[in-house]
Amino acid sequence: ALEGVGEDGLFHAVQTLRQLVRGGKVAGVAVRDWPSTAVRGLTEGFYGQPWSREDRLAQIDFLGRTKQNRYLYAAGDDPYRQARWRDPYPAARRADFRALAERAAASHVTLGWAVAPGQSMCLSSARDLKALNRKIDAMWDLGVRVFQVQFQDVSYSEWHCAADADAFGSGPEAAARAQARVVNGVARHLAERHPGARPLSVMPTEFYQDGATAYRTALAAELADGVEVAWTGVGVVPRTITGDELARARTAFGHPLVTMDNYPVNDYAQDRIFLGPYTGRDPAVAVGSAALLANAMEQPAASRIPLFTAADFAWNPRGYDSEKSWQAAIDDLAGGAGGGDALRALAGNSAGSVLGSTESAYLRPLIAAFWKAYAGDDAEALDRAADRLRAAFGGMRKAPDGLAGVAGG
Repeated sequence: ALEGVGEDGLFHAVQTLRQLVRGGKVAGVAVRDWPSTAVRGLTEGFYGQPWSREDRLAQIDFLGRTKQNRYLYAAGDDPYRQARWRDPYPAARRADFRALAERAAASHVTLGWAVAPGQSMCLSSARDLKALNRKIDAMWDLGVRVFQVQFQDVSYSEWHCAADADAFGSGPEAAARAQARVVNGVARHLAERHPGARPLSVMPTEFYQDGATAYRTALAAELADGVEVAWTGVGVVPRTITGDELARARTAFGHPLVTMDNYPVNDYAQDRIFLGPYTGRDPAVAVGSAALLANAMEQPAASRIPLFTAADFAWNPRGYDSEKSWQAAIDDLAGGAGGGDALRALAGNSAGSVLGSTESAYLRPLIAAFWKAYAGDDAEALDRAADRLRAAFGGMRKAPDGLAGVAGG
């Protein structure tokens, strides 16, 4: 009966069945094991060296294999989706998008593209809106099937044409009305020209604040029905995201929320890689979000460890075990290359982040045991403690060689 209803229709059907069979099973499948978030995936949204075509294709394969279904392209240093949003991509870049779209379709992953025109767009201009929709049409022709319009770095008081000041005034409410005009125009265009597109989303200027504000209230009143609103939780890189925070944001925006979590992205800490598991998010974040996307690091292969755990959480948040998921993620990335121990050493010593996780946690009890034995009188206990610690350090020393065969090096 569900054939042809699409992903969104299936999601709502599953939610209805959840209510009908609370705590029970249907066709032998425990209700708690059904996916909580219809849309699960990653954002390529970091600032820094963009991924290559090969990197992206490998990520699509990873998404499909780990039951994820969304890849949102929002590269921080891509001028063709920001300052040069009016210009078409060069031929080589268009070929990259086509290849990515083909692989995504084969892997049941929806390819998304985010555009951030707010730094140069006259928001009241019908001509500029047409130009934006032409760019969206061009991306549709390349295989993109979901879009996001971003305004996260837009001023409330600085317009890019005099007509905007006349049309909207100034201040937070004026910015919200202007942004909603553009987003609604894109949403209408998609509905008329590309009815197969997934719901449009907007990244608002206030994407990380808590609760209602003048800007958010105005945006909620102006946005068309069906448009989704992106947020990152309370804070750009929040340690935790609670169900209460999500509920307040959903009430403030009055629209479905796309949770775009800024973990494990590391562009603000380029001397670090964040390989710890996804933690600190209430199950309600998965249940209550229209989509849950994790922002990846510049390092594509390493990103798959935390991204694996984020996908695990999104699939079954109430049954999620971060430690077990993290160990499984390491094994998955290591594959059959024999680099599991080396990868475990790297990940174990790169686990700390804003989210938490104890850095080098596996070493700490070994170090504590060594010092305890050192302070005592049992020479054999000291030798055993030293041997265990020496073995751990030896594993760290060998890790670079052991990693050579993991994820193609």
